[in-house]
Amino acid sequence: MHDSYIFQFFQRMRVPLAVLISAYAIATVGFTLMPGVDDEGNPWRLSLFEAFYVVSYTGSTIGFGEVPYEFSAAQRMWTMVSIYLTVFAWLFSIGSIISLLQDPAFRSSLQRSRFRRAVRAIDRPFYLVCGHGDTGRLLTQALTDRHFPVVVVDNNQDKIDALSVEPMRAPVSAYCMDARLPDNLCDAGLRSRWCMGVLAVTSDSQVNLKIAISGKLLNRRCSVHARADFVEVADNMRSFDTDQAISPVDEYVRRMRLAIEQPNAFRLYHWLQSRPEARLPEVRQPPRGRWILCGFGALGKAAYEMLIEIGMEVTVIEADARIPGLPAGTIQGRGTQAETLQEAGIEHAVGLLATTGDDVDNLSILMTARQLNRKLFFGVLENGLSSHPLFRAAKPDFIGQPSMVIAGAMLSRIQSPLLEAFLKRLITGPDDVAGELLERLQSWDQATPPELFTLRISQRRAPAVAALMERGLKVPIAALMDDPAGRQASLPVEALMLCREGENILLPDPATELASGDRLLLAAGTGIGHRIGRLINSENALSRAVTGQDLHPGWLWHRLFPRTRPG
Repeated sequence: MHDSYIFQFFQRMRVPLAVLISAYAIATVGFTLMPGVDDEGNPWRLSLFEAFYVVSYTGSTIGFGEVPYEFSAAQRMWTMVSIYLTVFAWLFSIGSIISLLQDPAFRSSLQRSRFRRAVRAIDRPFYLVCGHGDTGRLLTQALTDRHFPVVVVDNNQDKIDALSVEPMRAPVSAYCMDARLPDNLCDAGLRSRWCMGVLAVTSDSQVNLKIAISGKLLNRRCSVHARADFVEVADNMRSFDTDQAISPVDEYVRRMRLAIEQPNAFRLYHWLQSRPEARLPEVRQPPRGRWILCGFGALGKAAYEMLIEIGMEVTVIEADARIPGLPAGTIQGRGTQAETLQEAGIEHAVGLLATTGDDVDNLSILMTARQLNRKLFFGVLENGLSSHPLFRAAKPDFIGQPSMVIAGAMLSRIQSPLLEAFLKRLITGPDDVAGELLERLQSWDQATPPELFTLRISQRRAPAVAALMERGLKVPIAALMDDPAGRQASLPVEALMLCREGENILLPDPATELASGDRLLLAAGTGIGHRIGRLINSENALSRAVTGQDLHPGWLWHRLFPRTRPG
């Protein structure tokens, strides 16, 4: 696509340029026609070159003087005409240029051209983030922290302007445009071979759907992750093979249910799908009994159905009596008044969920209910991150943060595509399994979530493993946990799942032998990934882990790698 600002410049400057050229042409021709005399008194006229030379310095008001000879009265008269003619032409042209530079359409075209050039200049894997609200900001920060360039698109200029002053560890290119238009997404690098993924996290599910469709149709190589607030939108996204369609409502309800029924699985599920700096949640297990639900929007309705399904008694408080599907016995009100909560029977309740769309109301419900019954389990919905310090100070037992949930789930899926399948297997199994795994991960004395990555056993992705298998050696999973530097007996690594021939093996035995085509989901301590990378790329290092000996023995190798193990 050609830069439209160049076309706009010449289109708008046609008249000023014509005026300026005409003024210089008239002045130049006039000088050649004006009679003069040389230093000997002979008749003389300026040549075309000399005339243009004089006009050049008179038009710019420099004033070198009368050259090559003193001017006649006619020439001096024409000099005055030329000065006024060219000066007014210059003023008109410069004014037109200033007016053009102040034109919003031209400035937007110029900025868009710079944005396209910046995107085309990216020569390493990057991600395209559509929407720079709370979720988009979290994703951009996390991706740049991992040194991925990010391209950000949003239709709010204020958000784009705010992004330019935020500190980032990798280049960020941002522009205000409508992400629903495929041409805009192409300008943002969607069809680039370096585009690793598209993250559609705007506040409008229909916009996210359009972005997801464009992403899958225009660049099938990149992954597409999208937020979907409605079930039908999520199903539509999946019909176009969207890699991840995540609903904040479904995630909130799923995590709440896990917290009630499988507390260990909930802690692990939440921890592995959190931001890199997140801490392992210490959540009091929600009790069984009578619950009060304040707010019957999309989230409130889903939470009500979940609580009823698992055998809880629920009383709903809702201010809008016109909402369809309100259960019998619903109390009209917002829940911020003590009288409303008492009418709902708060003295005999075991838990309360504040799921309205207003953070102030949710905080007010929490504080009022706490004064009436301090033994309640308090769960609240935090709609926007701007209120996060207030929610932390209120100390509820369970906080639903849609922005953090969506960002964490997308980041974990980007980091390892096998995580979703692993978590599905984990939460369908006994909670004791999750508890034992959690204990092993906690034994690493690491507060932040472990690093997750997927290994594919192939000649290209794991050349050392493939080479040893070609030599007839058996490579167990435990060999990948060996420290190639020899500083410790084993690395803080846990094999979470092995995918082999369509079968997902949960928590495989470390003695399991690897085979070509296997995919292995690993959890490792911070900074351990590069050591595993050395193992799967170095035949000697992996051979020492498997057999205790180098593949290429010799004096130099023994000097460099003195450690051996009995075969």
